[in-house]
Amino acid sequence: MQHSVLILAPDTDPHACALAWALEQQGIHAAWTPSLQAKPGFHYAFHIDADRENFFDATTRHTPISAAWNRRLHDPQPTCAEADEAFAGLEWKLFQRNLFGLANSYHDALWINPLPAAQRAENKLAQLSACRRLGLPFPETVVTTHVDEVDTLRKKWGRIIFKSFMIHQWEDDETGKKHAVGVTLLDERSDLPADAIAVCPGIYQRYIDKSCDIRVTVMGQHLFALCLRKASSGGFVDWRPHSGDPELVAEAITLPAFMENKLRALMHDLGLVFGCIDLVVDRHGDYHFLEVNQAGQFLFVEDMLPAYPMLQAMTAMLASGRQDFRIDGLKAVSMKAFRASDAYAQLKERAGKLTPDRQLFTLE
Repeated sequence: MQHSVLILAPDTDPHACALAWALEQQGIHAAWTPSLQAKPGFHYAFHIDADRENFFDATTRHTPISAAWNRRLHDPQPTCAEADEAFAGLEWKLFQRNLFGLANSYHDALWINPLPAAQRAENKLAQLSACRRLGLPFPETVVTTHVDEVDTLRKKWGRIIFKSFMIHQWEDDETGKKHAVGVTLLDERSDLPADAIAVCPGIYQRYIDKSCDIRVTVMGQHLFALCLRKASSGGFVDWRPHSGDPELVAEAITLPAFMENKLRALMHDLGLVFGCIDLVVDRHGDYHFLEVNQAGQFLFVEDMLPAYPMLQAMTAMLASGRQDFRIDGLKAVSMKAFRASDAYAQLKERAGKLTPDRQLFTLE
């Protein structure tokens, strides 16, 4: 039976565009939208009684959905009188949240990731709490606005890392210089301004003296582990700004069985089907968990290491609606072919109209 895939993301999202293109190569329609369409001519109906519950979605062309990819879900934007926008917008938002909170809103479609699990997994403290329960090692962490707490952690470990909950960028109005709040190494020479630390909570962690970083992309039952290190030796404080640096070496690795089992247990605990996990390995060979991004970027892995068929794998999971999908069961697709396609050219045109200086594919 013919089926579709639902992709929840704006039309400027590169990953959504790549997957929509890859699915089209398989003859599978991708219903690609950032949200429910709160516009004239688009209708939805959810029916429930004692015997059944059913959702009708006109945008999916009346075909079954194999998978719903919660890539970059937005709130619906209703088309209505200005006086009604606040009320109608909230009603649409709550309807969408209620609907997508059901595991069976699209019958037996595989959700990647289920909305309740995705929302919970965005909580960095919930991630660390799950790691503590599961015995998955992670750096000692303090989230605080108090300089004394930060200083105590620094004195204990000598070097600590500061990072924010979200990446924040801004531009100086006078100079035009761009700034960003990113990962910062703090040691005994670093100033700890009490007033600045008190402005908002920050995440402070023990610094791990790395031998390398590990990026693990989990797609259902498949794990793709990528080792990232300096060509000379060791790891970067934050490898992402060095993605184009010849000093950055990317290698495919096989995780130790105990670590793979721990990561699978974490994904199960968080209720996630997909996730991008950041690990570091210290100089003694011990692994430490940093975070999991339930909607992280993954196609750059194929750019770094073409032997890892990331686009093919995600296409297979969406097309089959199964976590135990077969990677070789579809027509071959690749990032190289996507970048040569009309779909990619159109994506660049759309994205360029919004933020022409922004990289299409980032390393989030």
